[in-house]
Amino acid sequence: MKSINNIRLLCLSFWTPPIVRPQSILIGKMIPEWINQRLKPVVMTYDICGDWQIDVPVYKIPSFKLAALFSRLPLISTINSWCYYRKIVKQAEKIIKKHNINIVFSFSNPQESNIIGAMLKKRKGLKFVSHFSDPWYDNIYKSFSFLGTKKVLFQEKFIVKNSDEIIFTTEEARDLVMKKYPKLWKKKTEVIPHCFDLKDYPEVRKTGQEKFIISYVGAFYKQRNPELLFKALQKITNKQPDLNSKFKIKLIGAANDYAGYSVEGIEKMADLYNLKDNIEIVPPVSYKKSLKYMKLSDCLVVIDADTLNSPFLPSKVVDYAGSGNNILGITPKNSPTAQFIKNLGYESFGYDQIDELAEYLQKLIFNEMKIKINEGFLEQYDVKNTTAKLIKIFQRVIDAKIE
Repeated sequence: MKSINNIRLLCLSFWTPPIVRPQSILIGKMIPEWINQRLKPVVMTYDICGDWQIDVPVYKIPSFKLAALFSRLPLISTINSWCYYRKIVKQAEKIIKKHNINIVFSFSNPQESNIIGAMLKKRKGLKFVSHFSDPWYDNIYKSFSFLGTKKVLFQEKFIVKNSDEIIFTTEEARDLVMKKYPKLWKKKTEVIPHCFDLKDYPEVRKTGQEKFIISYVGAFYKQRNPELLFKALQKITNKQPDLNSKFKIKLIGAANDYAGYSVEGIEKMADLYNLKDNIEIVPPVSYKKSLKYMKLSDCLVVIDADTLNSPFLPSKVVDYAGSGNNILGITPKNSPTAQFIKNLGYESFGYDQIDELAEYLQKLIFNEMKIKINEGFLEQYDVKNTTAKLIKIFQRVIDAKIE
């Protein structure tokens, strides 16, 4: 392996362990593997994340807060944001000098990390690699005011223009974001997917497990809920009532009032489809505990919103894949999630395929099919391989400075 001693990296990841957030879970897999592959970054993160026990320097910054009153005043909001960015950039410049940093990697979300990374590139001339875990301006789940839309587009363009390399998690996200920029800029983009780490999964035994366990991990939302799964299961139990005693549905962290689905609301929906006795609603758990639930399951369900041209591949479905258990997708036919699941050797169904979904579930529950996992495809998502690819990008960017 080529020496990486010349990579002196500042990682702007504003969500890190031990706080439980999607981004902190992802970076919590990535940085330990960076260390295993002899890259030791310096990390900047929010002070509200807690103390991460890891063998690299970790510096804390305040999270960005704007009073609700000011958020409705565009000029005040912009001034407050600028003052915050300026403060964090100055703090980062001291860290850069102390550790002789020569490359910055910003890991979003939040997008503040990318903005600050781009500002450091412009002010200090450092090499800069940005990361878009999700699209920003083009995110179908976000809505902005007229002025907010203009501001976000300006900020995103500032990030893209100043990046030496830009990392996306799917080809679809790369195409969606980059289609509005000069074609030349797309040449400085790469796709590195979300990852799993086999060391994170506990050893479990499924002894004495009488029922077929169907599990869903994560919150439900209006656009992403269990109704289609419940409908399909009702279809097969109506035909075969004795099937009701052969399966259980575990919904881990599904009930979240802020997302619009309470325990009572989910139970009411299950009761509507005669499945109330089949469901178990588990409160939100730690990431490690969620991996245990995955390992103890027979089938793991991922549900995407019924949206055309989705650019998203949830990190959760990659964690599912690492568990080695069967994955069932309910997602638009050509979505990144559907493609991922089918490339692994599992099955995914669109919202107009309820009969096919019901038939497949019945075969799963009765163990009437043999599924062979595409191990070669799965290996691409192992944190060892995604890390090696990312380090090569860092090295390429650093080498370009010497040319």
